[in-house]
Amino acid sequence: MKSAKYVLGAILFTMLVAPAVFAISLCQYTQPITSVTTSSLQVNLRYLEDEYRDDRGNLLSLTLAGSFLRYYDSVDFGYGINANGSLSNTNGNWALLGAGSVNFRFYAPGTDLFAFGRVNSQWAELTPTVAVILGAGYGRLRDVTPLAKAVRISDKLLTEKLLKKPVPDDTLMSIAQEIGKREEYASLDDLVVKVVQLIEASGATVGKLGADAVLYIRQIITATGDTRLCGFSVNAGVGYKVLDPVGARDFVLFGSAEYSIPWSVDTQLHMRVDGTSVPNFTSYGVQGVVTLIHKLTPTTTLNGNLTIARTLPAGGTAVNSQSLDATLSFTLFEGWAVNVTLGMRNITGYEEPRIELTVSAGITF
Repeated sequence: MKSAKYVLGAILFTMLVAPAVFAISLCQYTQPITSVTTSSLQVNLRYLEDEYRDDRGNLLSLTLAGSFLRYYDSVDFGYGINANGSLSNTNGNWALLGAGSVNFRFYAPGTDLFAFGRVNSQWAELTPTVAVILGAGYGRLRDVTPLAKAVRISDKLLTEKLLKKPVPDDTLMSIAQEIGKREEYASLDDLVVKVVQLIEASGATVGKLGADAVLYIRQIITATGDTRLCGFSVNAGVGYKVLDPVGARDFVLFGSAEYSIPWSVDTQLHMRVDGTSVPNFTSYGVQGVVTLIHKLTPTTTLNGNLTIARTLPAGGTAVNSQSLDATLSFTLFEGWAVNVTLGMRNITGYEEPRIELTVSAGITF
């Protein structure tokens, strides 16, 4: 048990101290509109044949888990949709779990100060808890993926010896601006031609870029799953629990803080803390999540996720939980991946942490 804990700790430490040196700061990139959409679907199958003839401990489980994130932000308006859930069957017994939120943000002219409306929902089986919240906040998360792609293009062409020196920072920014306007181009080919022209005009090439360079540029521009975000956001509000199957309707306090930074084109750090409570704090829930994604190779990604939560139900006893997951994801085809996860769970009331190894296959859209 202890050795497994040390392995998890070592993996997370390695990710935290991974090299993150690059010539241009990705957070220098800005664009009027940030639009990020990600979704995933995973299937886990587990079978256990026990050592008893009466099969008392046999286990057959099937879990279908999915997530969806939509984040949009413009000069004066933004919204977010976040949902995740799982449907599982263990020895014939079905279970449904999930959570989601929808929020709308309205910014004061020329500032990052906003008012927001939010609907939070959690559900177990078909009994959801729903709260409607109004409040205010400050800050933004910006999508800097176009600049990350521009840097990755320069690095790839340099590695393949198609450049005599790295693409200058001002050219990288120009390439990022063009990639960020991809929807304005009539075709992907037109965008690739523009990127090639910018690189050749920078003086970084030995001569004209050939078919190999064009192919690398196309692949990097169209690659999915490498979103890079930069920025922070804090907000607080007051709401009302309009639906709660196990408790009375009541006012709730809400607060959250979010911070995201790409240490490099291959490393993304994201932290979020949020909580809700009744006004007299006799019932509340708070959760903090730290996620670190590091791309080891073009087809291999290491994902670390640390979650710490505390929940105090009305009239009940507080429950603390901590979980640490380290996942190696191997991309087989575009969007398809095999994941190997080593995880640890520690929850109040149990004698020791639970250690588990999971192998799953999934697709990201």
